[in-house]
Amino acid sequence: MESIVETMMQQLLSKEILHEPMKEIGERYPIWLEENKTKLTNEEYARYSHQYELIKDLNQAYETEPDNFNKIVELMQKMQECGQPPNDIVQELAPGFDLSTLGQLSPEMLESQQNCCIM
Repeated sequence: MESIVETMMQQLLSKEILHEPMKEIGERYPIWLEENKTKLTNEEYARYSHQYELIKDLNQAYETEPDNFNKIVELMQKMQECGQPPNDIVQELAPGFDLSTLGQLSPEMLESQQNCCIM
């Protein structure tokens, strides 16, 4: 079971899946940081700046060592520790996508999952 999960994670975090979206986020980040610097607290600005640095590192890893799964996972975990990317950037890339509701299940979704069977 562990190898199945690891294989799925490798596929989800692969260069083919994530590199383009991460490049797009990385391209928008400097402009967003500059435009919002005065609106953010020093702590928020530092957090978003750190997240941007991690995105650059992740993109570098995808370009130079795309098969280094451990490094990619480590960078993704560090990025997640910084919280979600700015919603403005996400909305530019995926209009209508609301990060604040991600992971919240409605009662209807839970009911539809009761009949779900893997095997």
